[in-house]
Amino acid sequence: YYDKVDLDITNKEWAKNLRFIECNLWFFPYCDNKHYIMICVNIKAERFEVLESIRHKDFKKYYKPMAERVVQYAINYMKTQFADKTVRWERFTWCNLEKVTQPDQISCGMYIIRWMRHWEGKYNSALTKDWKRIDLINEERECLMLDIILDEENLERERIMKEATKYCNIKNKKKDLKERR
Repeated sequence: YYDKVDLDITNKEWAKNLRFIECNLWFFPYCDNKHYIMICVNIKAERFEVLESIRHKDFKKYYKPMAERVVQYAINYMKTQFADKTVRWERFTWCNLEKVTQPDQISCGMYIIRWMRHWEGKYNSALTKDWKRIDLINEERECLMLDIILDEENLERERIMKEATKYCNIKNKKKDLKERR
């Protein structure tokens, strides 16, 4: 799949206003056979950090080749866009981080979102505190879903709200019928 994806963003219209040079952390999530991992380019620490929440595959064999490819495209983009090439890429090292392990087989995407929100180049309390509890992961999943649905920019917001109201009304009617019996 990834061999067919065009990762070269140097000529893409949407990429023209990106300012990678102004960022200390670049995040690149990608999916490998229905499992998401995160590649973080940490400019300050001069590291390519791979965050993966299951640890079920050998990093060098399964993840590093794709991670290197993603990072190389980002580096190429930066070199073409900025004359001041102050980043010394040859000094960067790879770091496979292993501290957080998800408690189930389906929450890797939620871990990626959480890492993008809270990763500062090291683990902090927002990333480790109670994050192995399924109920907290599900609560965050629900909040994210509501943020997306209720956002004013969501063009489908009104339609979804109407459908949700219909669904709740049907569910309440079924509940009332059961209680009457």
